[in-house]
Amino acid sequence: MKVMIGALAHESNDFCPHLTTREMFEFYSGDEVARHLPVADIFEEAGVEVIPSIYAAAESYGPVEEQTFLYFEKMILDTVRANPDLDGIWMFCHGAMNVQNIGSGEYRLACDLRALVGENCVISFGMDLHGNLEEDLANQVNIFRCYHTAPHTDQRDTYRRTARALVEYLRYGHRLHPQLRKLPMIFPGEMAATTVEPFKSIIAYMDELERRPEVLCASCYIGFAWTDAARTSSAVAVVPAAPEHEQLCAQLADDLAQRVFARRREFGFEMTALPPRETALASLYELPPPCCVTDMGDNPTAGTTGGGTVLLREYLAAADGKKRVLIAGICDPQAFAVCRAHREGDVFDLSIGMEIDEVTRPVQVRAVCRGCRSVLGYRIASVPPIKRCEAAIVSVGGVDVVITDRAYAFTQKVNFSSCGLDPSSYDVFVTKFGYIFPELKEMGKSFIMSNTPGESYQMITEFNYKKIRRPIYPLDDI
Repeated sequence: MKVMIGALAHESNDFCPHLTTREMFEFYSGDEVARHLPVADIFEEAGVEVIPSIYAAAESYGPVEEQTFLYFEKMILDTVRANPDLDGIWMFCHGAMNVQNIGSGEYRLACDLRALVGENCVISFGMDLHGNLEEDLANQVNIFRCYHTAPHTDQRDTYRRTARALVEYLRYGHRLHPQLRKLPMIFPGEMAATTVEPFKSIIAYMDELERRPEVLCASCYIGFAWTDAARTSSAVAVVPAAPEHEQLCAQLADDLAQRVFARRREFGFEMTALPPRETALASLYELPPPCCVTDMGDNPTAGTTGGGTVLLREYLAAADGKKRVLIAGICDPQAFAVCRAHREGDVFDLSIGMEIDEVTRPVQVRAVCRGCRSVLGYRIASVPPIKRCEAAIVSVGGVDVVITDRAYAFTQKVNFSSCGLDPSSYDVFVTKFGYIFPELKEMGKSFIMSNTPGESYQMITEFNYKKIRRPIYPLDDI
């Protein structure tokens, strides 16, 4: 038997003013694909030949440029055409890719794959729980399952579970499809952490379902609120283990959908959430150091520009010169280039802010250059970190600012250490993120999720949605 593996993944923010283009994707082909997708050994141990296609994944940003999507999709489809005897296909597809002039990238890819391979080939997707699924995806793909953690810590487990499920279907000749139910609700991810209720109990129930012999996979896609599309909503799915369990899994999917929707009014922030000014004052003068602050409205992992200066302005105004603050990091390629031209210790005038809108309004400062570094980071913990962006560190009084050449969220210890920074030496450290990521929890002693404005603003009822299907909670009181 023969299985193709690959990845084409992106989370697209329609409120970001820029497109995601080809050079922004992390790309691998050949043997490198298996190194970045920890599933090949599962197929090989089952006696299945592995055919690598491509690995193409980009950090969240604006919609994917049409020609970029078609370029990568063609590589995948060409691999299928070169292997007409494929028995199965395993892919990592995020679930919230929105492509210029096309719509759902995952759905387009699934349909084009199915048109090539016919109904006998089994297709399995490992996915992110922030996916917005087309209802017909369940007719194109045999198996899909999303992460059970947010913040995400089980990517590897999800990939391997969906790979084992594919082997199971191939072994017994099953050609089944998930039982998918769409829900009229949508939340920003920061209001749906799996570490707290109600999602914690929902995940526990899905784990219980997956221990049943009749069920291969159970998922709850909370959705991605910053994609403005008819498919934008939460969903649940249950994948049957065998044909005789299809009716039961349909009932379990109905029950899971009812359980999730019944608790829609319970979703909220996992920790203290404050407006920007209150964030600065409370973190500096009320909470034990180091206080970790997340800039929720300008979260690059949700597809923002990463250039917001809102919290920089607040900390420059509120700091008394005795407290030490780290802001990591603000994306501003022009400011980064200015810094790179200076030597460590140089004092110079600097404008920080890309001036796209009020959120990125420039701040004029007198800066001291602390040097430039390459920021290292990993996509999943089982893969070694690589360079994610370049950064310049400057000091403005008691505030140290990391300025990056591209949008990137500092959530991992290696992000800071690769810049020579130790968050524990500061009273406050700010990162452009939403959740309090597990490694951030290890670095901080107190925490604030700052409800800042931006392209990932948490008050989604204030966005001007034009395509999302109504009614939907909380945009509508249903």
